[in-house]
Amino acid sequence: MPDKDQDFARVVAAHRNAILRYGIRRLDDRSAAEDLVAETFIVVWRRFDELPKRDEELFWFYGIAGRVLANLLRTQQRSMRLESRLAFERELGQELPRYSLEDVEALMDALGSLSPDEREIIQLAYWEKLSYREMGVALDCSEKAAGIRLSRARRELRERLNQTTALATPTLLLREEG
Repeated sequence: MPDKDQDFARVVAAHRNAILRYGIRRLDDRSAAEDLVAETFIVVWRRFDELPKRDEELFWFYGIAGRVLANLLRTQQRSMRLESRLAFERELGQELPRYSLEDVEALMDALGSLSPDEREIIQLAYWEKLSYREMGVALDCSEKAAGIRLSRARRELRERLNQTTALATPTLLLREEG
């Protein structure tokens, strides 16, 4: 069906780079990130009839990419803690002036100790900079549920940080707006 092919080509062209960046930040391996993109768009093709309206497409793709990523990580048995740490350091591009390397490591250790769901919602909020509504689309839940999940994940991260370090709560990561 030519229309479906054209529509699919449009969404791939529009969102491929965002999904690739999503994968690179989480996998720290461009080849693995490319595999994530390919697998994500295979699922998108299969579920193309469920494609949401244009302003929600990317967030829907983030949700699919998240589920594909979870499957890839299980099969490859990668260490999520190391991946998150490397992605965070690359995202910053430079050392934070207020925090030492030990503080950043403590934060990454605490983030790595969260459940995969808690870690994912924090990453969607702060790495992908999604709003509550956008996170809801990505996680297939309501905007309110996304806000509640993020609040609980922040609280858990704060508790983990307080247990392991005297680091002042990093406002960079734990701001309350969405």
